[in-house]
Amino acid sequence: MKAEGRSFRPPVLACLLLALAAGLSLTGCFGFLKPDKSSARHFVLTSLPAAAPAAAPHASVAVGMGPVKLAAYLFNTSFAVRNGTNEIDYLPSVLWAERLDTGLQRVLAADLATLLPTDQIRLSAWQNVDVSVEVYIAIDRFDVDARGQGVLVAWWRILSPGGEKILKAGESRLTSQGPPPNADPSGAVSTLSKLAADLSRQLAQAVKETTGPHAQH
Repeated sequence: MKAEGRSFRPPVLACLLLALAAGLSLTGCFGFLKPDKSSARHFVLTSLPAAAPAAAPHASVAVGMGPVKLAAYLFNTSFAVRNGTNEIDYLPSVLWAERLDTGLQRVLAADLATLLPTDQIRLSAWQNVDVSVEVYIAIDRFDVDARGQGVLVAWWRILSPGGEKILKAGESRLTSQGPPPNADPSGAVSTLSKLAADLSRQLAQAVKETTGPHAQH
């Protein structure tokens, strides 16, 4: 039975309180789902320690280090963790502080400067007369698995200035054991830095063989 001349309306204050409570509840849910950017950690690869100053060689080799080509899965800014043969997971809170191809080029160049040794390393752009050899690298795999096993697979070429002739070419398959990336991401990055150093040692040896006095061009 309807009351004449009157309708029921909830108090305005009660309506406002209900709306406020609902808004706080939704804010809490979305805040829980949103990743906390403040917890993210950013890493870079590290190069070999600089060698002690030595007498300058009679004929210092100059190296042109071309851009490093990466497999597409390595362009993600998050740290890649291999899960089995064909699956890649990314750690959302472990990020690269620079593009990985740029970081690898920087570290490999620094390592070669230490290992050859030489201070004549050109990056990406140079004149033919400025270098003795040119180095180009394509990375097919560069990651760690959940147990901390790191793997680097790369194809590389050492060319004469201007790329007129392939002086030496090869494939590198390197492994290194380190801590699990979920437990110790800093240690996992160190594992990858070690793999980059091992690749640098192979490249340095190849450069010496192509530029030494007994090199067969």
